[in-house]
Amino acid sequence: MKIATWNVNSIRSRFDHLVKWLHQFQPDVVLLQELKLMSELFPHEQLLDEGYQAAVLGQKTYNGVAILSKHRIEDITYGFENNPLPEEARYIDALIDGSVRIASVYVPNGQNTESPKYPNKLKFIDALRAAVQIRIYENTPYIIGGDFNIAPHDLDATNPDRWKGDVPFTAAERQGYNQLMHLGLHDAVRIKHPYTSQSAPDVMSWWDYRGGSFEKNDGLRIDHILMCPLATDMWTDAGTDRTPRTWEKPSDHTPVWCDLNMTQY
Repeated sequence: MKIATWNVNSIRSRFDHLVKWLHQFQPDVVLLQELKLMSELFPHEQLLDEGYQAAVLGQKTYNGVAILSKHRIEDITYGFENNPLPEEARYIDALIDGSVRIASVYVPNGQNTESPKYPNKLKFIDALRAAVQIRIYENTPYIIGGDFNIAPHDLDATNPDRWKGDVPFTAAERQGYNQLMHLGLHDAVRIKHPYTSQSAPDVMSWWDYRGGSFEKNDGLRIDHILMCPLATDMWTDAGTDRTPRTWEKPSDHTPVWCDLNMTQY
């Protein structure tokens, strides 16, 4: 099962890109973030024509998350308990093909450390950890992917000095992320490309639109696929697909993916 996550930065603006990429990459499950439209306006029929069912939690103008799947989608959960931002569409999970529960998450950006949005981001991460812990205890393979808006390590930036002391690089954000990981989660991409100074090939997933960041490869790794131990046992491969970021008028993010051998479960 090939699973990918992609912050499309408006599905209306990037729908043609999405369909083109689905044809090329052929993922089984795709987690989307920043849909920027209401649930009822989501292009279900067009994606069914491409072979994908969809579970959607949308919001007008902002946020929005979805799960696309070639396999059966069941038992959908919208949001999670004690979410400090319940009015924002930032989390959805579902049971896929009766065998693995997969979540799409869009963690708040936080803007900057002086913004009131920053403590809300930290509260969101803390509440998310509690929700993930419940899922892990259910003893079903669980995977959460999405735009976490956190670079967990200095090597998750091409130019770490540029980001020191600012989001998504602050100690508090990383502490929250690490506490999430301490539940027993494993980073799909870093299994293949561990944290070393020789951690090429490139695994960055976001590049600013300004200043030719993509052309300079001045990026961040803030999109992640995290797996519970049961899911990690099925892991076979992972990476980042930079191709859509080279297309005209792209999202500022590019897909991150992993492969699972479902016969091992």
